[in-house]
Amino acid sequence: MMIRHFLKIFFASLVLIAVILSVTALGYIIIIDKDMVIGTIKGSETESEGQELLFNESSTFNYDSEIGRAAKNSKRFNVLLVGLENSRSDTIMVASYDMENKTADLISIPRDTYCPKNADDSPDLKKINAVYGQEGIEGLTATVQDLLGIPLEKYIIIDYEALVACVDLLGGVEVNVPFHMEYSDPYDDPPLYIDIPEGTQVLNGEQALKYVRFRKGYSNQDLGRIQAQQEFLKSALNKALGLKLPALIKEAYSYVETNVTVTDMMSLAGDVIGFSADKVSMQTLPGMETPLEGLSFYIPDEDNIKNMVKDMYAPKVNQDNTTEGTTGDAAEETNQTN
Repeated sequence: MMIRHFLKIFFASLVLIAVILSVTALGYIIIIDKDMVIGTIKGSETESEGQELLFNESSTFNYDSEIGRAAKNSKRFNVLLVGLENSRSDTIMVASYDMENKTADLISIPRDTYCPKNADDSPDLKKINAVYGQEGIEGLTATVQDLLGIPLEKYIIIDYEALVACVDLLGGVEVNVPFHMEYSDPYDDPPLYIDIPEGTQVLNGEQALKYVRFRKGYSNQDLGRIQAQQEFLKSALNKALGLKLPALIKEAYSYVETNVTVTDMMSLAGDVIGFSADKVSMQTLPGMETPLEGLSFYIPDEDNIKNMVKDMYAPKVNQDNTTEGTTGDAAEETNQTN
């Protein structure tokens, strides 16, 4: 493999938001531009079985919970974004777009997140980045759905080359490099040399790939890298929302593997008016790094994960609670009257 697949996910996120924002561009590309190259778009099993399933629903999610009821009544589209390193998912992110309020959440999930499937597994197989190699993209999607407690069936995987090609198409992406990034690995194929000075600068495609691959030097280790990734993504999003959007989407889709269909995309298109990049919230899965079984794991904080998800679905959760409370109060008043 020429370059390890580190931060493909950033462009996957960029593509998703771009698609959400681009009813005109997408219509142009799909309807007019007959030379558009699509990587791989897969239909879901539910579609092949002829079941009715809205594009923002999941066939395996339990909608009987508080969040489930809120999700059922909401217009929130969730999609898993995955970057692979061989058989492991090096980067995992969930993009969630609220079509009613026109806001988006991007949730980074550390690759060392503790996710044991079997007690007898070796410690390295108890990390979430091992799930893809064992259960494939569908298994990883189901695992993240359980972890976050939100409906999740759609996914996007993109080749790393898209990052280089599309950052160059944008004319570079501006970032504030927190410190002098220096790293060399002569044994990589091809040899890897990173030398990015500290400070604000515009990175071209090759530089951007090295920036998002860089791992050493952050005081809080992988969480620091996630923060740098998120800042890079937001800067790229801001620049993508311009005149080059049609060309950007066209370039990206030659690298895509996804079960987000063209029909899904067109269903999103009518809800994008009024959306802007400053309505994107960057988050990291709540938890903490902990040594366990001889390795460093990221232990999820279940209570704070629930709070994060409730905040995402807050309008619907509060509406459901208010409705239930009003019904109860009315019944009590009726009983007292009687």
